[in-house]
Amino acid sequence: MSRSVASCAVRRAAGAAFACALLVTGCATRVQTESDPRLAGLRAMGYRIAVMPFAVTAPADGFLASSLAPVGELFALEPGAPRLPDRARIGALLRGDVVAWLRQGAFEVVETWVSDTKLAHSGMSAGELADPKFARRVAAVLKVDGVLYGDVLRWNRAYYVLESRAEVALRLELHDGPTRERLFRTERSESVGSGLSGGPTGLVAAATEPLAALRGSQLRELTRAVGRHAAIDLNGGALRPEPGPLTPRLSVFALARPHPGPFRVGERIDLLAIGTPGCVVRFDLGRLRVGVPMLETSRFEDPRGARATYEGHYVVQEVDPRVRLPVYGTIHPAGSPRAMMTRYRWGGEVEIGPR
Repeated sequence: MSRSVASCAVRRAAGAAFACALLVTGCATRVQTESDPRLAGLRAMGYRIAVMPFAVTAPADGFLASSLAPVGELFALEPGAPRLPDRARIGALLRGDVVAWLRQGAFEVVETWVSDTKLAHSGMSAGELADPKFARRVAAVLKVDGVLYGDVLRWNRAYYVLESRAEVALRLELHDGPTRERLFRTERSESVGSGLSGGPTGLVAAATEPLAALRGSQLRELTRAVGRHAAIDLNGGALRPEPGPLTPRLSVFALARPHPGPFRVGERIDLLAIGTPGCVVRFDLGRLRVGVPMLETSRFEDPRGARATYEGHYVVQEVDPRVRLPVYGTIHPAGSPRAMMTRYRWGGEVEIGPR
C-alpha cells in the first residue's frame, strides 16, 4: 500500500514537473532581414520615402464561427470582441504604426494623406500602386527617393481548448525610385500565447487564461511591436525619442521665390521657413553645402502659438558643379545643441547650371 501511494505521488510530481515545463512565456519572434550596403549612406544623406497602402495577404481566420463557439459568452465580454477589423482596416493599422515609428528615424516620410491624394489623381490603378515594378512612376509622381511597400502576412487569433495564440506578421520592402532596385526587405513575425504553453497559474486559471491571448488588446500590442521593430530594422538602429508637444517645428520650408531654370554663378538661392521662434534654423543643399544659417527676421502671434519667419541664402560659387540638389531644413532649440533636431525637406530640387 505504501509503495502504491508513493508511486502515485511520484507520478503526480512528474506530471506537475511536465506541466511546469509547459508553463513558460508564450512569446515568440521570427525575423529575416536583407539590406543593401548602400542604404546606410542613403539614410545619412537624407532619403525621402513614400509608404504605399499595405496589402493584406494574411489567410482568412474562421475561428469566430468555430473555435470560439464554446467560449463565446466569455469572449463577448472582451473589448472589441464582437468582430475583427476587416482586412483593409488591418492594413491601414499596420501602415499607420510603421509611418509613426519611421518619423522617429533617419528617413523623411511623406504624409500618407498627401501621397494618397496625389496618387489618386495620377491615374494609377490599385494594382500598380501595390507593385514594386511601378516604383519609378510612383517616385516621379510624389517626388521621393524611395517607395516602401508592406504586406500583412498574418493577423490572427486561435483557440485550442486550453491554449490560445495571437500572431502578427509583416513584410516590408523598400525600393529605390529611379532604379526600382530593392534596397531593403524584412519579414517579421511576433506571437504570444496563453494557456498551457503560455503560462496560466492555478487550476482555475487553466480554464480562463487561454482567453488572454484572444483579447483585442493583445493583438493591438503585437501590432505596435511588429511595426516598431520593422521600422528599427529599416532604420538600421534605434529610433529617436518621440517628438513631444514642445519640440520645435517648421510649418513652412521652401524657396522664398520661384526661380525659372537653373541657378548660375553669382545668383542667390533664397530659403524661407516659418516655425517655432527663438530656435536655430539651418538649411542644406544636398551634401554640397551643409548647415547654412537662417536668421529669424520677424515674429508674430497666432492662436496656435507664436511663430517666427526665418530667412537664409546661398550664393552660387564658381567651383560649384552642375547638379540637381535636394534642399533640407533643420530646427532645434537655441542653446541646446544636443537637443533633438527636427529635419524637413522641400518638395522640389535646386538645379545649379552652367556659368
